[in-house]
Order: sequence, then structure tokens, then C-alpha cells
Amino acid sequence: MAAKSNKQKKAFLKLEGLPVDMCVFTVATEQRSATTTSVDRRSLRSYPNRYLALVLVQRLQKPEKGKWSLPGGFTKLRTETLDEAARRELKEETNLDATTTTESGPEGSLSRTIHLEQMKTYYTFERDERGPTPTVAYVALVEEALLANLHAGGDARDAQLFRIRRTQDEDFVCESQDGSVALTRTDLAFDHGEIISDALRFVESKVMTTTVAKTLLPEEFTITQLHQVISVIVPSYAPTTTNFARDLVKTKSRDGLLEEVLDENGTPKTSSDYSARPAKLYRFQPEFEPRLSIYPRF
Repeated sequence: MAAKSNKQKKAFLKLEGLPVDMCVFTVATEQRSATTTSVDRRSLRSYPNRYLALVLVQRLQKPEKGKWSLPGGFTKLRTETLDEAARRELKEETNLDATTTTESGPEGSLSRTIHLEQMKTYYTFERDERGPTPTVAYVALVEEALLANLHAGGDARDAQLFRIRRTQDEDFVCESQDGSVALTRTDLAFDHGEIISDALRFVESKVMTTTVAKTLLPEEFTITQLHQVISVIVPSYAPTTTNFARDLVKTKSRDGLLEEVLDENGTPKTSSDYSARPAKLYRFQPEFEPRLSIYPRF
């Protein structure tokens, strides 16, 4: 019995470190058809359809070889924290840099911060055939533009963005963008279906109670763009854009989550990208902190 026990212990110690797995979400843009012959200028200037998407990688090695899974891997023992491992594995398997990213644009360099947050630890004896192995799950929220160079590396054969479709029984299906692959939770490697299900609820809560939606938007945006992002992530949330904006914008007499963007002359900036009528641009107030309580305020 002692020999068998030692053998099991040795097998467990062969693991490289503590695993981390990442649910990387974005709000993606529905591509307009390129086959339209008669161009409807009005429709081309309307807001595009948006949908919730998730990065999945196809496993290159055993166990679960060939299956689609969340990007992830093992920490480097004694040299790496969980957060450091999550950022490294994300870069290795998807080419996504989870540090602050600088982008050059028409108005100069913009700093894009990827939101990466630890969600939950998972452990059951049978979740990994290599032995009793927990995993620490992270959630990342990424602006769509930062996924332009998504590609596989490390232990991943392929990396793709999958559309998340919610089903009537409050479950989900992951569909590849070309529609050739549809994955239910049981089609995914390990217990990643359960992790994704939990992550969807986690992200909904975060979007409704914090300012994390700003990581999915450009620095300056319209009310409709913000409304779209929240409605895509939280389908049950469906106010009109007028009611949505009413209590969000800072005024002279009231603090607010958003503030109007002004040009150098103090004039409100607008955008006509998606409408013939210019829409005002807003940004999140950097010093605004939402305060939540289950108890009434007096």
C-alpha cells in the first residue's frame, strides 16, 4: 500500500505548477455583407450588430487532444504568480498581451487596458486524467480591435473567436465565426463548459455593478455604443437609450458616471460615423466610483 501511495504522490508532483485558465470575452461586430450591389447609404451608416464572443483554442497535446478549450497552462514553480502565469499563457497561446497596450490612432497614442480578473478556483478529482488537479479561472474583457492579431501558439493548434449563443434553457453554444463549428458545454475540454457558464454570470454582474464596460469601448463613445455593449452582455437589460442616458451623465448639479467630451473650444464633440444626425461623445469619469448597497440610503 505504501509503495502505491508513493507512486500516486510522484505522479501528482510531475505537474509543472498550478493551472490557470482564461475566459477572454469581447463584444464583436457583425460583418456587413460584401455582396450587396445596391448600396443603401443609410444602412451603412447605422450602428452595426454586435454580439458576445469568446476566445477558444484547440488543444495540440494530450489530454483532450484536438478538443477546443479555454487558453491556459501551468504556473512556473517558485518563479511566477498566478496573475503572471495568466498573462504569459494568454500571450503564448493567443498572441494577446494582457498588459497595458499602446495603439497609435489619428489623435495620437492611446493606452488600452485589458481587464483581467481572477474569478474562481475549480477542483474535482476527475476533472483531469493526469491526477487531482485544480485550476484557477480568470476572466478577461478585451476591446475587439486588440484581437485583430489573434493566432495560436504554445500548446494550442488553433485559436479562434467563437460567438456565444444563449439557449432557452439558460445554457450556451459556442459557434465559430464561419458557422462550421458549434460546441455545447460537453464538447469542450475538461470542465471548461462549467467555467464558461460561471464566467457569463460573472461578467454580467461586473458590467452591471462596475465601470468595466469601458475596456470594451473606445475612449470616446456615443450613448448608443455603451448601450449596445451592456445589452449584448446582459440580454435581460433592455431600457431605451433615452432612459439609459438620463441618470448617467454628469451635470452641474449632479455627479454622474459619464461626462461629455469637449473640444479645445469647450464645444461638445460629436460623431456622425453611424448616423446622419451627429451624436454626442462621452467618456467615463476617471474619478467616479459607483457605490452599491443593498440597504436604502438616508
